[in-house]
Amino acid sequence: MKELLESVLVFKFGVFKKEEINSLKARITELEEETRKLAARLEKKDEKTRKTVAEKQEVDRELNEARHKLLSLEDELQKLKKEGTCELKFRFSESLSRYEFDDVLFSLGSLQSKTSTLVTIYLAGGETLKNIPHDIASLIDSASITLIEKIESPTGKAIFYDTNHVIKLVILPVLPVSHSSGILERRFDIEPLKKSLEFEKVLALNAHAGETFAGIVEAETFVEHEIIRSSVMGKHKQGGWSQKRFQSLVEEDVRHHADKVRAALSRMIGKHKDIQYVIAGGEGKLIKMILEGYNYPLIIKSMDAGSNTEQVLRDVMAVRMYGI
Repeated sequence: MKELLESVLVFKFGVFKKEEINSLKARITELEEETRKLAARLEKKDEKTRKTVAEKQEVDRELNEARHKLLSLEDELQKLKKEGTCELKFRFSESLSRYEFDDVLFSLGSLQSKTSTLVTIYLAGGETLKNIPHDIASLIDSASITLIEKIESPTGKAIFYDTNHVIKLVILPVLPVSHSSGILERRFDIEPLKKSLEFEKVLALNAHAGETFAGIVEAETFVEHEIIRSSVMGKHKQGGWSQKRFQSLVEEDVRHHADKVRAALSRMIGKHKDIQYVIAGGEGKLIKMILEGYNYPLIIKSMDAGSNTEQVLRDVMAVRMYGI
């Protein structure tokens, strides 16, 4: 009996232990599957992290390259600016007397090339190289064009340009260029420039408050002139109301001076009705006051202060020349 009971207990215990082992094995299988899934997710996350790190490193590398390139370009730009500043300067700029200008015209007129390499361009006041046929204007290099366009001239410009870069000159005539033109020949065309100096009569005006010079020029000489003087107060150093009052008195003096000059001009113009141009220098506001009501073509020039006849005539007849 005892032996039978022990056999039954062993059987039951063995069945129970086998079920527990199977349950544990199933749980292990579940845990292994979950572990596999978690490992796969972790591997994907690690791969994404590695890609993100690699991408960040690539972005950092490209950013550093861009920074270095930017610095290099900035350095190059500064160098180009310095070089451009050096290049884009006139070789010279000077005022020529009539006699000096005649020598320049003679030299330009005597030049000749074996082939057509000499460009002559005339620009009327306010016009640019865009007003010249492209096949002629395109012969001028870009640096020279920049310099030419920097020059302001109400009378226009005469450009003499050798495509071999031996001669590059811009001349501002005394009287206005009538129309724009351009040619390429074996010689420079100086005739329009010579004609721009031919005039029958001009009124010269060097206007300064207190002393103004007015004269009629014919055949490159004054046939009549007058110096008009009047009292104009000097500058006032005080401020406040007295400054305003002083300024008002100065303006009254300037207006009185302008009236005196206008009276002298009226007498002068009455005898010289065939005036073609007025060439004026000095104080712009005073010039406007003096010439109010007159419709003569006006040419403004730089003139030294003073009423010396010879100096005024030199300023009136002076020609500006630029080397480019």
